[in-house]
Amino acid sequence: MPAGSDLSRQPPWQVLASRLRGRLLLPGDREYEQRRRVWNGAIDRHPPAIARCADAEDVCYAVKFCASEYLAMTVRGGGHNVAGLAVRDDALMLDLGIMNRVDVDPTARLAHVEGGALWRDVDAATQSFGLATTGGFVSTTGVGGYTLGGGVGWLMRRCGLAIDNLLEAHMVLADGRSLVANENQHADLFWGLRGGAGGLGVVTRFTYRLHAVGDVYAGVVIYPVDAAHDLLRSFRTFTPEAPDALTVMLVFTTAPPLPFLPEGAHGKRVVALAYCWSGDPALGAGAAAPIRECAEPLGSHEGVAPYAAWQQGFDPSAPAGDLYYWTTSQFDAIDDAMIDALVPRAAEPADPFCEVHVHHLGGAVARVTGDATAFSHRDAPFFVNVIGHTNAAERFDAVHGWVRGFRGALAPFARADMQPNFAGEMNDLIAHAHGSTSRAKLAALRAHYDPDGWLAPVRAG
Repeated sequence: MPAGSDLSRQPPWQVLASRLRGRLLLPGDREYEQRRRVWNGAIDRHPPAIARCADAEDVCYAVKFCASEYLAMTVRGGGHNVAGLAVRDDALMLDLGIMNRVDVDPTARLAHVEGGALWRDVDAATQSFGLATTGGFVSTTGVGGYTLGGGVGWLMRRCGLAIDNLLEAHMVLADGRSLVANENQHADLFWGLRGGAGGLGVVTRFTYRLHAVGDVYAGVVIYPVDAAHDLLRSFRTFTPEAPDALTVMLVFTTAPPLPFLPEGAHGKRVVALAYCWSGDPALGAGAAAPIRECAEPLGSHEGVAPYAAWQQGFDPSAPAGDLYYWTTSQFDAIDDAMIDALVPRAAEPADPFCEVHVHHLGGAVARVTGDATAFSHRDAPFFVNVIGHTNAAERFDAVHGWVRGFRGALAPFARADMQPNFAGEMNDLIAHAHGSTSRAKLAALRAHYDPDGWLAPVRAG
């Protein structure tokens, strides 16, 4: 397998440019600097060229060009992956950003989504019909990478992960061939697409199952950080038996100057209970009451809202261009010792923008058998994401150290593995994103469908 592209010889870029319906961007072009940048401002890489593919035919030709020139490639959908998998210094970037069409069949309850779409594109198209499928907690996340890594979100416990709603994928293989993968065609490949974290081909169109989701009852309730122990104990007790229509998250964050918070809380470390009830909105007010009522809140903002609007509620906390590094841990239980390790570190971050997210799974996620897809971690009841975030480059080293120290403190209580979408660096994606059986099966699939390793995510640096 090649170690990387040989760029000592300049590829004939003009040949590629002449065949694309979209544009080929080279260093020095006006748009090049914008498109090489991904969501995470800590990633600073310079691909030799960027192919802004206009359609699946552009993707086919660009992939064939790479094969003929022995050139590695990366795929940019939303560019939201924290490890920067969309861009490498030695690989052509296939930028699918203008391939963002979403077609909805409301009768069949299907959405056909191009590979460069963002979740806000999908939500906007489906909500007009009172339909939705599981999307990211941040609506600017790209559909492609999110889905290929599994896809957790507010609807997962009722509707399943994104991969559980993926019915088929139109894709281009590393040799330029096009095919459709689903349960009946190329079923082995379809298994790997669902949670394998990419590297099996370029998906140009996804087809998702949709569900009846219009208005939801959702909101945030904010507490002083002193309430964290009580909130976590209530969370661990209540969530295993919570209704499928309810997804809950505890967020350690720094209180912004929200109008429903007392002025004295602004800028202070707090814990937010965030939840979404996707059942009958009339029944949502008390859905999270066992957690909500365990402590006295500082303030709250709750009520009925369109699902698509709630989906954008966390967007302001994840602006593009800031510097991020994060890690994740999975847990069979949240015991008192784990809480004692978590709370003081979450209360004293390296930067006020740093957050800690405490999640639960279960529901529809856990009812799919573990070997049905490449996603290996359905049976983990809890996971914790430690989000390092700063807008000041001089603080990034401290933020990185805080995240790594946090992970070490949680390690005695955690499983060894993690979800692909929250792997903060390539070593974690390679070593911890899949169980041994799935890892071996994925390696065999990549050897078959991409024997030279031009698309394998482990190639990304």
